[in-house]
Amino acid sequence: MAKADQQADRVDGEITFDHVIPAKECYGLTLAPGQRLRIIDIEGQQVMDTVWLSAADPADHLSVMWTNFLNKSWKITKGHTLYSIRCNPLADIVEDTVGINSSTGSYCSEAANRVRFDVPHTRNCYDNLANALAGFGIEKRQIPEASQFCAFLNITYDEDGTHEVLPPTSKAGDHIDFEARADVLVGLSCCPQELNACNNFKAKPMRVMVYEKG
Repeated sequence: MAKADQQADRVDGEITFDHVIPAKECYGLTLAPGQRLRIIDIEGQQVMDTVWLSAADPADHLSVMWTNFLNKSWKITKGHTLYSIRCNPLADIVEDTVGINSSTGSYCSEAANRVRFDVPHTRNCYDNLANALAGFGIEKRQIPEASQFCAFLNITYDEDGTHEVLPPTSKAGDHIDFEARADVLVGLSCCPQELNACNNFKAKPMRVMVYEKG
């Protein structure tokens, strides 16, 4: 096992779930308060789209707008909290070995890819996230763009207001850890985008672990 993988295996507590999400695929899970979710970049330069919803009331989903506003930052990383549309805390970011994520919302979708790249019928995060949460009774319309936080997505903003998607800076073994503040549903999409640089033009697998804090 590579050194980076060994470091990613070390957690402060007991691992209760460990799963590799294949390239372009998805997964859904629940977290109880205090449980931690670790997302690991296995090969490097891969992003993970996530959506967060209250398990008690899925209509109270993540709001990246309130998350940015209440943290007084749009560079959300370790030490920040993910807030819902009702400003309830959903999860804290307790570790982040990359420090570059996107809290702008807007996962890739079939429609967006068709408009941006003139390519129809693409694999996309919107469909993935809907599939990930369907087993929990969540409908596609219940996961709006504002409920999405993208781990390791590297977007730069220029002084003139333009922005650009760049390759992720994450390397093999880099990870981000969330600690649930409430009972939450989490949808995970191993982003299938290969038409821009968000995954450096190649979709790759990612690993997720759930652990109980020691």
